[in-house]
Amino acid sequence: MTVSASSASLPASHQAVLKQASRGVLPIGELFQAAQELVARGVPQEASALYRLWLDKTRSPLSYAVCFNLAVTLGDQRDEAGAEQAYRQAMALNPNFVEARLNLGSLLERMGRPDESLDVWRAILREVQPDIATQPALHQQTLNNLGRLLEIRKLLPEAEQMLRRSLELNPQQPNVITHWVHLRQKLCEWPVYAGLPNLGPEELKRSTSALAMLSASPDPAEQLAAARRFIDEKVKSNVAPLTDGTGYPHKRMRIGYLSSDFCSHAVSILTAELYELHDRSRVEVYAFSWSREDGSPLRARVVGAMDHYIRIDAMTDEEAAHCIRRHEIDLLVDLHGLTLGARPGILAYRPAPVQATWLGFPGPTAIPGVDYVISDPFVLPPELEPYFTEKPLHMPHTFQINDRQRAIGATPTKAGNGLPEDKFVFCSFNNNYKFTPEVFSAWMRILQRVPDSVLWMVADTEETRANLLREAESRGVARERLLFAGRVAPADYLARFQLADLFLDTAPFNAGTTASDALWAGLPVLTCAGRTFSARMAGSLLHAMGLPELVTHELNDYEERAVALAGNRAELAALRERLLATREASPLFDTPRFVRDLEDLYASVIPRPEGVPLQDEAAPGAVPAPDNMPVQHAGMLRMLRNGLHSVAEIGNGVLAQAYRSANPQARYTSVSLAAPDTPWSSEVLAADAEQLDDADWRRLGATQCWVFPDTLERLRDPWAMLRNLRRHATGPVEVVACVSNAQNWALQSCLASGNLQYQDNGLLNRANLHWFTRSTLALLLRECGFNVVDMNTVTLHAPPEAMLAAIRQMAIASGADPELAVQDALPYQYLVRAVAA
Repeated sequence: MTVSASSASLPASHQAVLKQASRGVLPIGELFQAAQELVARGVPQEASALYRLWLDKTRSPLSYAVCFNLAVTLGDQRDEAGAEQAYRQAMALNPNFVEARLNLGSLLERMGRPDESLDVWRAILREVQPDIATQPALHQQTLNNLGRLLEIRKLLPEAEQMLRRSLELNPQQPNVITHWVHLRQKLCEWPVYAGLPNLGPEELKRSTSALAMLSASPDPAEQLAAARRFIDEKVKSNVAPLTDGTGYPHKRMRIGYLSSDFCSHAVSILTAELYELHDRSRVEVYAFSWSREDGSPLRARVVGAMDHYIRIDAMTDEEAAHCIRRHEIDLLVDLHGLTLGARPGILAYRPAPVQATWLGFPGPTAIPGVDYVISDPFVLPPELEPYFTEKPLHMPHTFQINDRQRAIGATPTKAGNGLPEDKFVFCSFNNNYKFTPEVFSAWMRILQRVPDSVLWMVADTEETRANLLREAESRGVARERLLFAGRVAPADYLARFQLADLFLDTAPFNAGTTASDALWAGLPVLTCAGRTFSARMAGSLLHAMGLPELVTHELNDYEERAVALAGNRAELAALRERLLATREASPLFDTPRFVRDLEDLYASVIPRPEGVPLQDEAAPGAVPAPDNMPVQHAGMLRMLRNGLHSVAEIGNGVLAQAYRSANPQARYTSVSLAAPDTPWSSEVLAADAEQLDDADWRRLGATQCWVFPDTLERLRDPWAMLRNLRRHATGPVEVVACVSNAQNWALQSCLASGNLQYQDNGLLNRANLHWFTRSTLALLLRECGFNVVDMNTVTLHAPPEAMLAAIRQMAIASGADPELAVQDALPYQYLVRAVAA
């Protein structure tokens, strides 16, 4: 076991510790203290080396604790594989060491292996001796970890069971209650506020999340209170604002959309066409995203429609806010609200002079710094305004945009979907957590009054289905009259609506995207509008669709209207015909008109500084094209894709002018300790590229392409550099490099003649620390997680024929292909483009 040479520069006390550790006589307490001091000094790798040395030289019953500390230290250094190995070693040494099992599960989850995490945590309940129940705090933590991740994995019944057991151990856990209540909503476990002996309905309601409260209560005051509780607990509201409200002199409005749902999600289903239809002479569109890369066509479409797509998932809320501020966003639109994964802390810094919330959360957010909620006069009438912290910003027809590009598949058959041919089909494809006992009872009364009818729904789990069937039977409805649809592709899902006769909406949390889906497919929707935003969404859509007669305001009227329509097939057929005839011309689906109205709305609230003329952005050519370029730089420039929003060069900005002259909106960052060769970089980071700290990496994480013009071979550890930039990348990333060829014939000649003299430039540049050939360059990139997609050569001088003959002979003598050896000896440099695998 060896310790790195850098330990020699540490104090003498550390040298003494190393000697003790190497002799196996360092007490464990002194080990922990010395390692902690090394971490505090900023050399955690030395702490890891010390732990390993101690483990190698010392036999102790407490070795498992040292393995645990080693794992924590390695995890902090982002050495996930090393941390996993150390945690497993700690568990092998002490199978009953619960902390190692808990940490290992968390590590595996971060590594994208959630099912293994669940296995590790489940084993704690099954294997630890004495029983984990004898350690209440660790027992509670295990149950909570399981409940949280099981919910994410959609294993809802087991998640509910784990959280219930945790609350039985300790009922004073508001955050656990929040998740448990919503799980019961998803499972249709009614009454939701029951089932725990030590917690009554009012206590449970006080810990209900803002999202769950949209279904749990029809009272707008209770919805606002739930939002305020969340903000008071989670968001720092006393931060200094980053903007003063005076605005910027941009001629085009810079609109920023803030979300983690730029993927296959309801928000993107609604907004995909918005980003495409924005008038680019009037609007510049930015996305600030922490969305998952789900590989869906919808995600590709949304990302492709953005002028600037900027990932902020590796940034803190404050760093993300500063990033938004640097882009001088005129209006920031939050598409998330208070749903899962929300980051309201970003908005609290007020990175834009005007901020609005829209679509993601149909209720008051109470987020500090949010000025407006995009709404309409029906969904947010004057009597509801006192229950919103945001001012209404009313669209003229409806608050909800729609995408006309959604394809509807071929009409399926009833038999193929398990539906009877001769029955009236009511359907409700809303999420199960929107179901309430009151509305479900109304549905069952409707079924009783329409004997030849069925209700067609979705169910998130088999347990949800069983609960709904049981509730139906308790209300006197045979279970055979409840039918359940499975999950299908989007086009087939839309086509399926054509098999139903009437969509029954939920209350007080209406359908939003689902109601639009039904109407787009030609199915009438019956809703019951209430006193909250979420209870008036479908009513807004129906008014915009020209179907106000399908909006009721009391459950009794809702029930009567459903029964009447089921008994009057002619009226229902006329409604469907009217819906299909006017669909695309209606304000609900006239998306181009919606986008123009929305842009007018944006313009009405964006401030502009007084007395300052509005300015156009820099036109192409504002950065002049260079007069001439070396052949290497011209070749690299051809490999750099036009349209990249962010490029970082490890070097002095030698390609900055050429790239930005063709891509004036791109951000080009030079990373170098030396002064830049040209003034054309957008930003110069005066730093050693191999010593970037976490803040630097967060700042550069959104970089789409890293450029190495003759600099990769000058790095002390190019492997570490490439792995770092790939690990810190917050989105797809690629590398373009120019690298000298160590197999070039001239270099081989110098070696053969013993005339290997370093020079100021050229192949033997004294700044070069590494040599690469074609194959070793490809291997370097592959080992660091990149696939080579393009490789070109720069050839400056032809070798003498005698030299080529000598290279062939050397290849034959070493068992290599002589013609390939000649081919690889010709390039002076390689130009390579590689993308992260």
